[in-house]
Amino acid sequence: MKYRIQLDTNTQQFIAIDPANQTHIGRGATIEQAVAQLSR
Repeated sequence: MKYRIQLDTNTQQFIAIDPANQTHIGRGATIEQAVAQLSR
C-alpha cells in the first residue's frame, strides 16, 4: 500500500493519506498507528 504522511502540528498527530483516494486517511500519535488506521 502506498501512502503519504503529514504531521498536524496543532494536534501533534501523524496523518497517513492514500494518494489514490485523498479522502481515505488514518490518524495516530505515531506513523505506525496512522498507517494501521489507514489500512482498515
